[in-house]
Amino acid sequence: MLAHSLRRFARNHSGSTAVLFALSVVVMAAAIAVAIDYTGTTSAEVRFNSAADAAALAAITKTKTDLIAGIPSKKAIADGAQFGQSTFSAQVGAAIGNLKAAPTVDVTRSGQTLTATVSYQASRGTSLGSLLGAPTIAFNGGATATLTMATYLDFYLALDMSASMGIPSTPSEINRLAAINPDYRTIYPGGCTIACHFTAYQACTDASGNTSWCQGYNLTRTGGGSGAPVNFCAQPGLSNCIQLRLDAVIYALQQLLSTVQLTESRNGVPNEFRVGIYPFIAYLTAYQPLTKNMNAVSKAAADLPSLLDNGDPANGGGLGSGGTHFDNALPTLNDLITNIGDGSGTASPKPFVFLITDGAQDPQYQLGNGSWTGSNHATTLDTSNCAAMKSRGVTVAVLYVPYVPIPNPTTIWNNEDGFANANIPAIPASLQACASPGFFFTASTPTDINNSLQAMFAMSLAQAKLTK
Repeated sequence: MLAHSLRRFARNHSGSTAVLFALSVVVMAAAIAVAIDYTGTTSAEVRFNSAADAAALAAITKTKTDLIAGIPSKKAIADGAQFGQSTFSAQVGAAIGNLKAAPTVDVTRSGQTLTATVSYQASRGTSLGSLLGAPTIAFNGGATATLTMATYLDFYLALDMSASMGIPSTPSEINRLAAINPDYRTIYPGGCTIACHFTAYQACTDASGNTSWCQGYNLTRTGGGSGAPVNFCAQPGLSNCIQLRLDAVIYALQQLLSTVQLTESRNGVPNEFRVGIYPFIAYLTAYQPLTKNMNAVSKAAADLPSLLDNGDPANGGGLGSGGTHFDNALPTLNDLITNIGDGSGTASPKPFVFLITDGAQDPQYQLGNGSWTGSNHATTLDTSNCAAMKSRGVTVAVLYVPYVPIPNPTTIWNNEDGFANANIPAIPASLQACASPGFFFTASTPTDINNSLQAMFAMSLAQAKLTK
């Protein structure tokens, strides 16, 4: 009996082992299947996320390319989103069937910043899904890419070339000119402080018998000495020249052009900026039309002092002579600005006007041979001419170089001096109203002029990036 019982127990124990073994095999198989499913799902998720990365980059790159080519923003964004979708599909390949729906590709633009957001939802079948009650494993993901585009800007430098910009740049330079200037000496015994281009009113002859170099302007080109005249005087206090306010502006412009070149080089974007010089007196002329060649602009700027009003009605190839005519200059400049865009590409540049002036409108014209027409009573510019530009999308930046009161004014010439001095308090408000918000600057010294132009350029870059 005992032996029989032991044999029966042995048989029962062997069956239990088999059952336990079978169950363990099932569990192990399930664990392996789960591991395979997990690995496969993770691999698929990595693949889909890589596709989302590629799609986001493709979307903003395509949008940027369209914008630079001049395609309207709305269509460029749509093209970018579509290209992102096709890129996602190409990257996923045959696994595209795992998507629950087409991936979402959204492209947005804020100023010059593009953002592409990609998202997807997908699922993958499981090995033992039916048995485990989970036939699929869902997963989702996405990607975001951001790109800041270069901003293509056009700068129109509108420069006041009227006689009052021929005042020396500092008090010490004013004193130097007054001490040697023969112009109007009988009217202003202390010496005229404007470097007039007009024929000297007092007889004067240099060591060579040359009378032309006794004009106030010509004396500033030599500092009163006998050396060769300079085109422009880069600094105050130089022995060979007397720096005028226009000279200080030109020096600051050349520093600005260096900054423009450096910024473009740092951004790595060729032809990002164009600059042109548009001087005006009675009229405005495109002395140096818009160009990407900053060296050409710098060279043209160095020759500007010769365009100071010299009494010739054809001065400067069209600048004319007489007073300062914003009423002619600003509408002419507005007509010259024909391409107004958002800065997204070379075909869509954003325009900025840099108006550098002492702000006094003078309605008179000189007709030649000493004859004049129009009132010589100074006033301020008509801000509606500024509004006309701003309404078209032009940003107007104004640098006010304060009008210097005429010392010891006389009442000759229908009290021209008196009206000029009385007009000075009204100038800043008129120029500030002309400028776009935040773009009004005042600079009295050469250093301030230089710093202000640098600030105007920096603000232009910032303003362009914020434009939507």
